[in-house]
Amino acid sequence: MATELAQTKKRINIELSGIIIGKLDKLARKADASRAELIRSLISESLVRKEKEGIELAMKEGYLANYGFVKESNSDWDFTSGDGI
Repeated sequence: MATELAQTKKRINIELSGIIIGKLDKLARKADASRAELIRSLISESLVRKEKEGIELAMKEGYLANYGFVKESNSDWDFTSGDGI
């Protein structure tokens, strides 16, 4: 899989302010990584976090959309006889 990822790398050019580059370089030194490695890592982490947020939002929306149905159908599954059992 690592070789597949290496083959799919593409070079991009972006412009960043000097302040951001300075912060990246400082963090890269602390992490003992290159600037490029750090940027790839930060982007990957951000993408994973955004994907997770999207899934959680979809789950929440699905729950809220079906809440009324679930609440109403709970009585169909209530097999207690009301005697505390």
